Amino acid sequence: MNNINHILVFDPITYAGGSKVATREMLDLINRKKHHITILTANPSSWLLRNVEMINMSHPKWLPISEHGKGYWLRQLYFCFWLIYTRIFYGKINMAVGASGPGIDMPLYLMKWLFGYQITQLIHGPVGLSRSIGLCLCRAQHIFYLKSTYPSLITAIKQVWRKKAEHIQEENTEHLLRTHHFEAFVNGISEKNLPSPCQYHSPSLFWAASLLKWKGLDLLLEVINSTPESSRVPTRICYLLPENNALPTTEAPQEITSIEWHHQPTQLDRLRSQSNIFISTSHQEPFGLSILEALTAGMCVIIPSDGAFWDLVLTHNKNCLKYKPNDISSLQQQINKATSNIQLIKTIGKAGAHFSQGYRAEQCYLNIKLAIEKRSLSALSLNEVKQ
Repeated sequence: MNNINHILVFDPITYAGGSKVATREMLDLINRKKHHITILTANPSSWLLRNVEMINMSHPKWLPISEHGKGYWLRQLYFCFWLIYTRIFYGKINMAVGASGPGIDMPLYLMKWLFGYQITQLIHGPVGLSRSIGLCLCRAQHIFYLKSTYPSLITAIKQVWRKKAEHIQEENTEHLLRTHHFEAFVNGISEKNLPSPCQYHSPSLFWAASLLKWKGLDLLLEVINSTPESSRVPTRICYLLPENNALPTTEAPQEITSIEWHHQPTQLDRLRSQSNIFISTSHQEPFGLSILEALTAGMCVIIPSDGAFWDLVLTHNKNCLKYKPNDISSLQQQINKATSNIQLIKTIGKAGAHFSQGYRAEQCYLNIKLAIEKRSLSALSLNEVKQ
């Protein structure tokens, strides 16, 4: 490994999710001939990648799941030992990739002084408000964040100088953002992983996310329960249950007529292709990779008008349908509008699929790929740029 850039991806989260799918797409673009990837993970099934080294990091039940205090730091210390293990048995680490956020990827920063690697930090959701997280954001070589997380980054960075006057905090933060590599990104899907086209024969609802309360499954269930059974359309709910998690979740499966429940299905693409109306009920989704997948599959996407990413870029009645956030009757109205008109489903779905063509992983993740490979855009060959 002496002549190869050794990349370590750190993933202590015990369940799958959209952020891991996005990170997997990024890593899949890395040239394996020049870069060796080791993934230290508590959930190996999330990382179905070719030519990578996988380390299954055990996650004992006694390990605290607190997000602050002594329990939090005990948890970070436990993961630090795993990093030491990885360094001893898998060789020198040149680039460490934080796949979640500095609060979760804290061990990478704690061990940076000992191992001397660079850090590329990916931020898929808002970061916590703490001085330690702010310090991490000061010390990473590259930080790539979803635009919706930017306010939380600013607030966390200011905590580094929280004992200083407000104007000094702002000056130091602005200076940091000018001199360090902070860059916004949007998610994409690679050409080889494009979802299968959905069917346009008969209306069918589709929902896919974790059971965390903020994902909003309860709202959809209320809508379905309030609909007479004779008027319901087939609904497929694909869900995953977060493990070792202190946040509230929705109970699933439930005995509700017209609903098929699928727990973390391996055939997600096939199930999605059998439906044609995608329902998003998440509250202020930072991005929503499942929405992009649904758009790409040609589904009629129904999203909340909540000011989140897709609400800002999609147009109601053109390439999506929108409802008032957390409003049962509003969501019911948009579902009825779609299910009563298969031609509308097709028209909006086709427009959404066309719109999604601007979100291909090969372009969306180019700068992240180069940062992880320790290269720059100017170092690209003309042929690589054309690709």
